[in-house]
Amino acid sequence: MFKQVTGSGRGQSIMRGLMALAVSAIGYQAAAAADEATIEAAKKEGSVVIYSASPSELLDELTKAFNERYPGIQAEYYRAGSSQVYERLIAEQDANRVNGDIIHVSDVATITDLKDQKRLEAYQSPEYQAYDSKYVDKDFTWFVARAHFLNIAYNPAFVSDAEAPKTLKDLADPKYKGKVGIMDVRLSGGAYTWQYAIWKLYGPDFFAQMAKNEPKLYPGHGPINDRIITGELTTGVDLNYMTDEAILDKGAPIKALYPQDGAPMIWSPVGIVAKAPHPNAAKVMMDFLASKEGQAIFNSQYSYSLRPDVPTREGMTPLTEIKVLDTPLDDMIAQQNAIQAAIRKAWGFQ
Repeated sequence: MFKQVTGSGRGQSIMRGLMALAVSAIGYQAAAAADEATIEAAKKEGSVVIYSASPSELLDELTKAFNERYPGIQAEYYRAGSSQVYERLIAEQDANRVNGDIIHVSDVATITDLKDQKRLEAYQSPEYQAYDSKYVDKDFTWFVARAHFLNIAYNPAFVSDAEAPKTLKDLADPKYKGKVGIMDVRLSGGAYTWQYAIWKLYGPDFFAQMAKNEPKLYPGHGPINDRIITGELTTGVDLNYMTDEAILDKGAPIKALYPQDGAPMIWSPVGIVAKAPHPNAAKVMMDFLASKEGQAIFNSQYSYSLRPDVPTREGMTPLTEIKVLDTPLDDMIAQQNAIQAAIRKAWGFQ
């Protein structure tokens, strides 16, 4: 017969601590077993396919690292613009011939539209614990895999550091008339992030001021970046990953700064496709993309990881030194029709 002794004070606390550790260990083992089970199931599926709007160089690095970490699960990708991967996914799902498992787009509007249409599968990756909750969908259908900032780029051969625009408002200065490049105001996606920023900072009337300055419109930031380097444009609204690469890797004649009135952040979210042909491999890939290892690869390609334990690439402006313009998702979605109507009116696009 055993005599039960009831502890008290410090001894009781130690006992509670030991019991908690035991429960924690059991929980950890169960979680680890579940992870291993998912990985084994993914190996039986054999592959995982990413539909992405990210640069090929980044996708090459991500798939290479994933394939090395998970032999037996072959990662592949299809790359196109956000609208193309969006349209391809919808066509495949509607035809019940889905080939992609993961979709990674360059703006939140696209991913939320897919969620609203129930075209994404919820998955709560254990890696999400490392992120601020605002960067993870509340229903776990997507998370922000990488972020970029809109910046102001200029060619130092034509614009001195002292004369360079310091704010988004400066781009309407008459001295830059006809020499500023911006994304076509009729487009959405990343272009809408800039439109929302202008509207929030200066109101709808500012669009008319911008239009009077006759900025040149382009279908993407790539042509803007290229034309600033050649001198065809003196300045423009650019993307940090393009300017950082041009400056740090290529030594191109371009400089960039983050607007003093606030730099708009562009979220690039990723989620699992509903009816994915390789659902377990898709979960393993989501874990990898959200992991410290995966996020370090994103950062190596001039992105900003929103995972705090992943440092910014050397040479880039640290995230803590950027004045981030608040662009709440709900408000961006709510105001989109009104903002784009004001833009069409200002530019005469009806």
